[in-house]
Amino acid sequence: MKIYADLEFYHSGYLLGRKPTIPDETFPYWAMLAAGEIRQRTFERVDSMEEIPEAVQMCCCEIAEKLYFVESVKDESGMILQSYGNDGETGTYKTEDLSEKQVQKSIGQITRKWLANTDLMYCGV
Repeated sequence: MKIYADLEFYHSGYLLGRKPTIPDETFPYWAMLAAGEIRQRTFERVDSMEEIPEAVQMCCCEIAEKLYFVESVKDESGMILQSYGNDGETGTYKTEDLSEKQVQKSIGQITRKWLANTDLMYCGV
């Protein structure tokens, strides 16, 4: 599977001096998941390109950060912990903002932001 952005691009092209959200050692994993999301939304058109456009690389990095963030706020049960009380060991779980449906909607928005003007998402004839 082709990964659309590497660690070097993440640091030099996407972050531009900002602090990384994704640890260096796990970036390839998150970039691979992000590439899968892009691949689905672009009908695998990027895979046939010799050089990955910068817009695709930027999109890959932003989606990777989104996926990493969603995973990082989950607890051991896979649920998103909204608040936690130490007294009686209570926890409140958030189910709406980071539901799978909402995450997919966010990924769609990110993809449109970066790739709307590239013809990669065109599904007509």
